[in-house]
Amino acid sequence: MEFAQRSRRLYAEREAVVDGDIRFTYAEFLDRCDRWSSALQGLGVGHGDRVVYIAPNTHSHLEAYYAVPQIGAVLVPVNYRLLPEDFAYIVNHCGAKVVCVHSDYIEAIDSIRDQLPDVGQFVALEGSGEDWIDYEKTLAGHAPDFAEVEINENDLLTINYTSGTTARPKGVMITHRNAYMNVMGTLVHHHLTPADRYLWTLPMFHANGWTFTWINTARGMTHVCLRRVEPPLIFELIKNENITMFCAAPTVLIGIANAPKELREGAPHGVRLFTAGAPPAPATIEQIERDLGWELTHVYGLTE
Repeated sequence: MEFAQRSRRLYAEREAVVDGDIRFTYAEFLDRCDRWSSALQGLGVGHGDRVVYIAPNTHSHLEAYYAVPQIGAVLVPVNYRLLPEDFAYIVNHCGAKVVCVHSDYIEAIDSIRDQLPDVGQFVALEGSGEDWIDYEKTLAGHAPDFAEVEINENDLLTINYTSGTTARPKGVMITHRNAYMNVMGTLVHHHLTPADRYLWTLPMFHANGWTFTWINTARGMTHVCLRRVEPPLIFELIKNENITMFCAAPTVLIGIANAPKELREGAPHGVRLFTAGAPPAPATIEQIERDLGWELTHVYGLTE
């Protein structure tokens, strides 16, 4: 959380988050995180309690990566593409006390509510439903004066679940130190600046967005949220929001490389991208570098 405190001091008036028509400076963004921390404590969330999030890449999802850990609680971002029975298993397995859900998944959670006996509160990040807490109203109703707690570097920060391709999903436990070292390693090896504008093509739930949920903030960069991974929207945001970098799995890169010519026309050169999950096809890399003038600066997590 030191990254957030530093950015509040250095980059308070810089644009921190873009989510459609919503724009927050770092001062506004981190104030919202503090208010949600206070609200969570008001809901009884304490040190070590698990808070599940099921949401696409939205500003409210991003706020969880600060609001939950800074009160010593453990964030559990879940793959929203899973089935309701998978949601039930993960929520129960991690022992979640609160479940926060985007409007697209309220119906799915309602269908399994009777299977979640230990969940005390259900929060609608957007939309509404019977017996759902309204995120924005609750956040606005709290002051940013959450009670600070002592956090050890080896305390749990997040639990990231695999997608269960073999047997049940498995929870990978990430500590504050784990994430901190990954953030610092990336900042040391890659030239990032406050002028960079990062497009959220990679799901935040995927290994905490490869820790770019914190890397961007540590460097004072702008988070540009992407709710649907679709080439037309990707190219629209790259052009209109002056995107300088993004992360994406090889399958997403294929969709970008093979997008219709009219989408690719006018895309700025010099965009940097990271990829992982599998070695990208050489033909895909060639298309991206030749046709778009973009640079694959690093194959994240893979050896060359």
